[in-house]
Amino acid sequence: MDISLLMFSGLALVYLGAVIYLANQEEALRVMKHPAQEPDTPQRGTLLRWLLYGMAAVNAISSLFILQLALFSGATDALPDELQLPPIDLPGAAGSFVLGLLVTWFCVRTIASATWRERLARWIGPRGQYNPQSSVHTAAVVLALTLLSVTVGQLVLSGGLSGLAQDVELEGVSPGALTFQGVLMVVAAFLGVGLMIRRGPAATVERLGLRWPTPQDVTWGIGVGFLLYLALIMMATLWALLVPMEQIAQQNIAAEQIAQAFGTLPLALLLSVTAGVSEEILFRGALQPVFGLGVTSIYFALVHMQYALTPATIIIFVVSLGLGWLRQRHSTTAAIIAHFVYNFVQLAVAILLAGAAGG
Repeated sequence: MDISLLMFSGLALVYLGAVIYLANQEEALRVMKHPAQEPDTPQRGTLLRWLLYGMAAVNAISSLFILQLALFSGATDALPDELQLPPIDLPGAAGSFVLGLLVTWFCVRTIASATWRERLARWIGPRGQYNPQSSVHTAAVVLALTLLSVTVGQLVLSGGLSGLAQDVELEGVSPGALTFQGVLMVVAAFLGVGLMIRRGPAATVERLGLRWPTPQDVTWGIGVGFLLYLALIMMATLWALLVPMEQIAQQNIAAEQIAQAFGTLPLALLLSVTAGVSEEILFRGALQPVFGLGVTSIYFALVHMQYALTPATIIIFVVSLGLGWLRQRHSTTAAIIAHFVYNFVQLAVAILLAGAAGG
């Protein structure tokens, strides 16, 4: 990895860690001293608010930078290869820029306006436990929306789904990168709910809905995982009946290239475990109790924007609803099992069919 990229990643992690720590520290003081009052005083929370403003500003600047790269990507053809800009789709960059501005506006309103946060709480309603007075929940909104904007921006920079598929085909899939990404998501979830700041280890695990798998967790997890896989097959079949095969092939070619990168059972197992554990702990364990099942499921589908607006987006939303229902009725542990089964079954089936066909 390039040393400059490594340093930038380190600074970003320190920045995010500071935001999470300060948000939890401020929340602990609010609950301990004045549970019913908002701690908006000049002495308390000022640094946190400025860090959140800074995150919103960086997001807007990044979106503008991507748009500029798209506008000038064809103007560097005469320059040496190392100075040429990567080809970037202009409509995609414009869409990323608009999304970045909207996210920045929404984040600034959330940080600055108590009235805006109260409206957000009324919109979420009893479906979640969002508290407009909570600095942790405010930080969660900013972090979640920034992650969405950054994800879309990275997809545009990589050249869309086809460019992402080419990168995966050329560079392969790094087991270390998959594991590192999963660990980051788990750490963010544990720290986000206040591990060792507002909650001890046992209370943190309980807040995230985690427990040692019970027979009920295993039974429901496996059952729902297979049901979601069957739902995937049914929706894909319906789509094939409604849309010309040429269009389906064009939409699926890049996704199939990415899937082929996980063409061995060990890699499929690693992806299934890391995605199941990390995404469920973060989305269903940490976020869903705050924002509710519906909002979290919509957000989960949007974060997986590499599938664009295809039936895969609807399938991901349906899968998220099923996993979120498991979290509500049983535990995050059951949702992890279901997520693992859903991922591994479809990857294993694809690998076995490819092997039987000699591909």
